Amino acid sequence: MKSQWLSNSILCLSAAMLAACATKPTKEETFIPPGVQVVPKNTISINYSLRHNAYLFQLQSVNDADFSAKSAVNEKVIEDRKIARDKYISIANRIYEFAESYKKTKAGSEECKSPFNIRMEKNGQVNEVQGCRSQDESGELGKIIREGEILFYTEQ
Repeated sequence: MKSQWLSNSILCLSAAMLAACATKPTKEETFIPPGVQVVPKNTISINYSLRHNAYLFQLQSVNDADFSAKSAVNEKVIEDRKIARDKYISIANRIYEFAESYKKTKAGSEECKSPFNIRMEKNGQVNEVQGCRSQDESGELGKIIREGEILFYTEQ
């Protein structure tokens, strides 16, 4: 009787351990969760090429009170300014959602005349997505970049 109890206990413990090990870690649905109290230090960069020019749009959060956006063409900074926290969170999440969606739907090694690279750094983790703007049929990446550039001309 004691050995049966022991074998049942071991069986239950094994099943519990197996279930715990088999559980996937939760996947983030947004880059910065809604209602977050403190925005972690992070950087999001979008590098893309159009014709013979190399462009950069970059968002950066140094701490929860310091948010900035930068735009550069051929390594020359065009704009670099502070932006409002809520606008930062909104565009950072749009970029993240686009990158995650693009990773799931687009794959290809075809030649590309308009490549892009999105690099997202947060909490020491780096996530990169590379692709071709011509594969973005909805034009979402271009819309996000335009919305980001509008941040330079709106009030904080």
